[in-house]
Amino acid sequence: MEKQNNIFTVRGIIYAKNSRLVKSKKDEKEYEFKSIILELKREHQGKTYVDLPEFQLGFGVTDDGFEQGDFVQLTFSLTGKKVSDVWHKTELKALYIKHPDIQGNDTRDVTGVPLAKQILKEEVFIAPDPADEESDNDLPF
Repeated sequence: MEKQNNIFTVRGIIYAKNSRLVKSKKDEKEYEFKSIILELKREHQGKTYVDLPEFQLGFGVTDDGFEQGDFVQLTFSLTGKKVSDVWHKTELKALYIKHPDIQGNDTRDVTGVPLAKQILKEEVFIAPDPADEESDNDLPF
């Protein structure tokens, strides 16, 4: 796991995708809260331990294109709030989910669109080779 200014990255297998409907007390609207549970394995003294942390999907983060059993890289932040004088609630907020780019394919951005397709849409300027002696223009410089 990497850490950078309260931003962490972890790799694991999607164990489950959860969705909870919560009714607002203010306006009685229903809101959906999605989360992903990752299966994280670690070794210690010859034994394998499995952890199943739950990551709430942050604003704009979608789980479309990701299925149970997929190996993913998830970037998250730690958030927390005081619930009472003796109890605090800590949450893991998913900021970014992607398939690790092992073979140069199947990497997705936050919208679930493969990055390779986005890169193909961009036009890349290729500078002329200065060693090329033939020139198509009549300018003296």
